[in-house]
Amino acid sequence: MNLRCAENRPIKPNRALTMIEITLAVGLLATALLPVLMLTLRSTQQTFAMEQHLMASQFAAGILDRYLSMPFKASADAILSESFPKKVFDTEAFSEASSADGAFSETLKRTFRDFEYEVTVSKPPLANELSEMFKITVNVNWPANPGAPPTRQFSLNAVKFNENP
Repeated sequence: MNLRCAENRPIKPNRALTMIEITLAVGLLATALLPVLMLTLRSTQQTFAMEQHLMASQFAAGILDRYLSMPFKASADAILSESFPKKVFDTEAFSEASSADGAFSETLKRTFRDFEYEVTVSKPPLANELSEMFKITVNVNWPANPGAPPTRQFSLNAVKFNENP
């Protein structure tokens, strides 16, 4: 039988990682994580852009509903008497929603700070049709990046019919 005592085994020196091994490991880890981080960043940017687009569409729908709920003549007169473009921040509905104190109103103010809107009335090609209908267009503009000039736009159209010609 070939038995060895623990005392006869060769003693191995403690082996530590060298600086080159650590540098290679960190570089390999960074190379592996970089695509994941870039994907996360791009996803966050797209989510923010979709959120802004959704907010613009909801605001435009609210403005359009306001004008469509008015009587025919009052609706056209209200649109033509206002001056556009206007800041979303300056609307009565916005000031009511943001009047509450707290984090929600601050977030709302910061989000809509650069949003602008414009409402136009398109008259039909024939003059006698004005008494029957007209088209209302609501355009909402906002910047892609906060503080930049408006570069994105959402438009919503509707036709207003005269209920009592």
